[in-house]
Amino acid sequence: MSNLRETPDKDDSDEESLITQFETTLTIRPSSNEVHDDGDISIDHTTFIHNNTFGNFTRDQSIVDIDELQEEEIASEQIPRFKTKKHLQPSLAARVAKSQSLSPSPTPSASDLKYERLLTPSPLIDYSLTRFTKIFTEFLKSNPHIQKESPRFRKNSDKTLIVLSPYSAEHAFGRKWVTKSYLSTIFERPQRLLASCIGISSAITMFPFFYKLTNSTKRGSIFSSHVRKIHGKAWPKKLYELCLASHEKLQNDDLEVPEDWNTGDIYLTPKTINAIEGVIGTIETAVDSLYMDRHDSHNLAFVVIRPPGHHSHACLPSGFCLLNNVQIGIEYAFERYGVTHCAILDIDLHHGDGSQDICWERAGFAGDYGKDEDDEIDGQGPRDDYGKRFATYPKVGYFSLHDIKSYPTELGYATKENIKNASTCIMDHDLNIWNVHLQEWSTEEEFYKHYQIKYVNILNRANQFLNHAKKQYDKEYQEYLVNLAKYNKYVLKPHLYNQPLSKPAPPPPFKPLITISAGFDASEYENPQMQRHGINVPTSFYATFTKDVVKLAKIHTNGKIVSFLEGGYSDGALSTGIFSHLIGLTNNPNDSHDDELLWNPTWGSEQVMKELVKGCKKTWVPYKKPQTDVTIWANEVIKLGRSMMPNSILPSGYIYQYEEPSDKPVKSEYVYEDPVPVNKMVKEILDSDGNVLKDVSYSPLKNDPEDKRRIVRHTRAYYKKLASAQKQQEASN
Repeated sequence: MSNLRETPDKDDSDEESLITQFETTLTIRPSSNEVHDDGDISIDHTTFIHNNTFGNFTRDQSIVDIDELQEEEIASEQIPRFKTKKHLQPSLAARVAKSQSLSPSPTPSASDLKYERLLTPSPLIDYSLTRFTKIFTEFLKSNPHIQKESPRFRKNSDKTLIVLSPYSAEHAFGRKWVTKSYLSTIFERPQRLLASCIGISSAITMFPFFYKLTNSTKRGSIFSSHVRKIHGKAWPKKLYELCLASHEKLQNDDLEVPEDWNTGDIYLTPKTINAIEGVIGTIETAVDSLYMDRHDSHNLAFVVIRPPGHHSHACLPSGFCLLNNVQIGIEYAFERYGVTHCAILDIDLHHGDGSQDICWERAGFAGDYGKDEDDEIDGQGPRDDYGKRFATYPKVGYFSLHDIKSYPTELGYATKENIKNASTCIMDHDLNIWNVHLQEWSTEEEFYKHYQIKYVNILNRANQFLNHAKKQYDKEYQEYLVNLAKYNKYVLKPHLYNQPLSKPAPPPPFKPLITISAGFDASEYENPQMQRHGINVPTSFYATFTKDVVKLAKIHTNGKIVSFLEGGYSDGALSTGIFSHLIGLTNNPNDSHDDELLWNPTWGSEQVMKELVKGCKKTWVPYKKPQTDVTIWANEVIKLGRSMMPNSILPSGYIYQYEEPSDKPVKSEYVYEDPVPVNKMVKEILDSDGNVLKDVSYSPLKNDPEDKRRIVRHTRAYYKKLASAQKQQEASN
């Protein structure tokens, strides 16, 4: 392993790394720096202070410097000016809406020209990962020793499959009348995907042949049976109609969601349909990869999707979530491949109340926000006097590690029912639910004591659930064999029996699966406004826990795991958390039963996090002459990450706005190549076609009145002061 111990070259002013020691799997050499991006794509301010107990922030308090936001040129271009009465003040959590009653008319067809235009995906989607393939090839060419020395598997199917959902970036906030300070409180944004991609590329650069990256271009149906089995017939239809209706509402500056929803968490646009269909298709693609080809199927898959899903109940969206992604994936695996049992391991900071509620429904009980009986797509039999009916397949267990002080049990706002739900522990009555609460810690040694004594309980209970399910299947199968023997005797000598016997049906073959609700908002680098009570986990936790899940899967599921992206709302939390998670989500190329954890402690340091976060900032430019391992590595990581999903590279103040499609064809370089950056001073004297403006009197570029050969450029601050002085002078006159 490479282990450089040198400080950055003092002459290289562009390199500001604080790293003095960083270990990569192999020495990485810099590739070409001919990669350019533009636009501020950061999500928010990542927390740099480890294990600090922060004050009680509220959703209405912004940690973003408002003055800084107002100075950002791109943001100001994205948010048009509206009348003052249309602005939301930061103290308001919701906006008074007009009637949200749905039209009784049938759902409009998306094939209509109007809706076809509204739902046209972004032309920036790189369906075939052309950019990534090109940059990854350059990375390998610049490091030929990696081809020879980097470990790899004998079969490609042993690689961990990473499935991107390019349509996920289509779901974006669309209320253009809100203030910039309010906009800064919207955490679930398309830019999360860029930070996720940088986390993915971090793992790929360390072990280039352990992972297979693919785009899922499949668009599943929101009305498919595995969606309606979870959410009923009514909710998918209502959600679809709300998305289509949101266009006119947003155009008229009206709230697009029902006013009794949490409007700070849930938003819709017509293109939310694209994202939802893309998420469903990506889930189906990942499950297919595990089971479709018996001889060449993957065992491990990580699904990069948004919006998240574990807060979504059967008939209620909540906490950024519109549909319950993991439950839909389990239902699809059951319908398509006969998966009978599944353990959900949820490590998001927040309790997955929606996933747990659906488990109650699967067990035969009525959910807190479940389906009405006439809303179900198949009859499940009558309920008994106590409200329970027979549990149906697949049998699903829910095992969660979360902060009891955070949403939906926010300290000071939690109801008794929510606290009970987030603390439920039961392994009977067709229910397999176990909740464990995170504890404070000051050192990693202290944290891992909690892990070994307390947190590992969710793995132990998942093990208990799958063990019991296997024993139950063996018992039922033995009973079936006994009854089958009786039936065969009856067929040979029916006259010896007083009553006819029917042929017994075998129990469905035991076929278990493990899924992970992989939320990264418990990271030590999460935004303090999202993580308000000082409860978090070290970055190494994600690798350690995931490796333990891989070991559990080898015992019960032939190694099969699907991990779904849930939370994580800062660049630092997502990039480092996913990096760590993927290092744990690997097989062992040596076919050893004693898998070694591949995570290196230096990879989770604050300095490494800061280097990765730079790739999500405004107008990132590679280091010209990186000198240390970490800066050389970070250059390659960020270039790879930014190439995966170019349509997620958006300004921080991005707001969805519909524009009539242009007949002008999109140039290929805008789809597959990074645009060449143009100096901001030059931009201000060019028109939209790149030609020099004839009249540049409004440009900040001015001739020096004292020397015509010189050009001076005044800043916005100068013009603000000038305008203020003029107003004061007019007022005095």
